[in-house]
Amino acid sequence: MRTNKVDRQRGPRKFLDYAFLEAEHMRTIGRIGVSNNYRCAARRFAAFLSTEGMQDISFKRMQPQLLAAFEEFLRQNGVCRNTSSSYLRSLHSVYNRAVREGLATGNPFAGTYRGVAKTRKRAICVDDIRRLSRLDFRTELGFHAVPCAGKRFEQHLARLEFARDIFVFCFCSRGMTFVDLAYLRKSDLVNGTISYARKKTGQRLQVRVEPRMQEIIRKYTTRSPYLFPIIRSWEDTVQRKYQEYRNALQYYNNSLKEIGGMLGGLPLTSYVCRHSWATTAHQRKVPLPIISQAMGHDSEKTTEIYLKEIECAEIDRVNSLLLDDVFGNVACPLQR
Repeated sequence: MRTNKVDRQRGPRKFLDYAFLEAEHMRTIGRIGVSNNYRCAARRFAAFLSTEGMQDISFKRMQPQLLAAFEEFLRQNGVCRNTSSSYLRSLHSVYNRAVREGLATGNPFAGTYRGVAKTRKRAICVDDIRRLSRLDFRTELGFHAVPCAGKRFEQHLARLEFARDIFVFCFCSRGMTFVDLAYLRKSDLVNGTISYARKKTGQRLQVRVEPRMQEIIRKYTTRSPYLFPIIRSWEDTVQRKYQEYRNALQYYNNSLKEIGGMLGGLPLTSYVCRHSWATTAHQRKVPLPIISQAMGHDSEKTTEIYLKEIECAEIDRVNSLLLDDVFGNVACPLQR
């Protein structure tokens, strides 16, 4: 039951008041990430309103012109397009809930940009993944100026190995996200299959544990009820567990960045393995519906965002081969 449902006897709340209540509600039901998104977006909107001489605003004054001005405010303050889009999606979600509760009407967000702008490619090739899986960190660290020795060196080495192994595990498990992996419990693994609900969508997925995955699980088994030693507070609050996950994610990405440098500057992040699995599957002619279902996407349009750059690269490849046939090596076949 909702703990922050608006008391209609007191009349409609103003938008920011309602947005912060929604953020608190999301926190109480364990959706910490959504709560943080709502709170961050609301604070940005509050900063914008203050420049207009307002502290809060009624739902009726939430008009397209105001939101267009908010977008411009974000742009002028150096907020990138995707971040601006994220703020607007969060505020739109809050507004839609108010509509469902009868506190607001219409959709003043219709003219705002709430999509995902194209960013640099976030997938690595199969050869890079093989190099990563075989990387000898002890040897590599010998070629780099590592500001630690003794016990600290061994801890640093273990942190890099853990990051590499988790990256490989996520790739083997069809691009599992780090947040889903962090919350995996040993009870989710039954008869060689991991069954879990995605944190982002709630969709349930089942992943068969392949030999490489089993090796990694065995390597990091502890007494904890969790499959991997990421969340260490067994019986602590939801907020504490979420903070442990966030801290681990930061360490993970920092380690991946260092590993990427060892591999010639590969842009490794927690999300690269997800894009890489989708790319690899697509290049091996796995049908789009299967890729979408395997990754737990709620629509194939989401999967297409991952694969759009692949299609462009394939078109460029075919064009290059065609031009080779026409102007260069005529013996070069079009299909390679």
